[in-house]
Amino acid sequence: MSGALQRGLDLSVARFAIYYTPPPGSCWWNEGSRWLGRDAITGRDLLAPSVPGLSRALSDLTVDPRRYGLHATLKAPMRLVPQAQLGDLSGVAAALAARHAPFDLVVHTDVIDTDNGKRPGFVALRPKAGADDTKAVDALAADCVRAFDDLRAPPTDAELAKRNPQRLTSRQREWLAQWGYPYVFDEFRFHVTLSDRVDANDATAITDWWRPRVQALGPMRVDSLAIFVQPSPGEPFLLHERFAFGEAA
Repeated sequence: MSGALQRGLDLSVARFAIYYTPPPGSCWWNEGSRWLGRDAITGRDLLAPSVPGLSRALSDLTVDPRRYGLHATLKAPMRLVPQAQLGDLSGVAAALAARHAPFDLVVHTDVIDTDNGKRPGFVALRPKAGADDTKAVDALAADCVRAFDDLRAPPTDAELAKRNPQRLTSRQREWLAQWGYPYVFDEFRFHVTLSDRVDANDATAITDWWRPRVQALGPMRVDSLAIFVQPSPGEPFLLHERFAFGEAA
C-alpha cells in the first residue's frame, strides 16, 4: 500500500487509474523508473541517466511522464462515483486480473502523436502493429475500460477541456463522451511514455539511447495490472496495489 493510502484519502478529489507496469524490481521497472527519475512505488526521486545529444537535462524533458510514473494506460485516471469505496475498485481489479493470462510484449521505441508533423511528438515504447501480443494487450485494455466504468464519476467540464476535443476526431469525441477518454477500443494504442513532447533532435537522442537497451531488456512481461492513485490534483501518481493475472497468481 502506498504512503498516500496509509495516511488516508479524500475520495472526493483523489483520482485512480488502471495501469500496466513492468513487475516491480524487474530490469524493465528499474531502468524505466531511473529514466523518469522517480520510483512510483516509494515516491522517491532517482538520479536520471545522462543522455548524449539532448538540448536540455533529461529531467526537463520527462516532466509529465515522471508525474504519472512508469506505466501504460489501461483505464485512464478517473474520480470515483460518490458511493464507491476503495474496496470496490480492488474487487473489480481482482476479478478482471483473474480472467487474464500472462504474456510477453515485444516493444520498440517510437515517436507518436505528431499531428502529421504539425507539432512535436513524444517518445514511447510500443509493440509492433499486428503482432499477437498486441491483440492480447488490446483485449486487456478493452476489458479494463468496460469493467471499471460503473465506478467512474463523470468528468467535469474542465477535465473534458484538457482533452482538447477540438483536436480529436469525431470517433474520439464519441468515446470521450461515452467513456471519459478518447483513446479506447479502436482508438487505443498501447504505449509507455518516455518523454514530454520534444523536437526531432531530442527525439532522436532519446531513441538512440533506448534502442540497445530495449534489445538487451527483451520483451515486457505482462502478468498483472495495477491501481495507481493521485491523492489530490497536481500530486504525482503512486502505485497503490497490483493484481496478478490468473496463471501468475
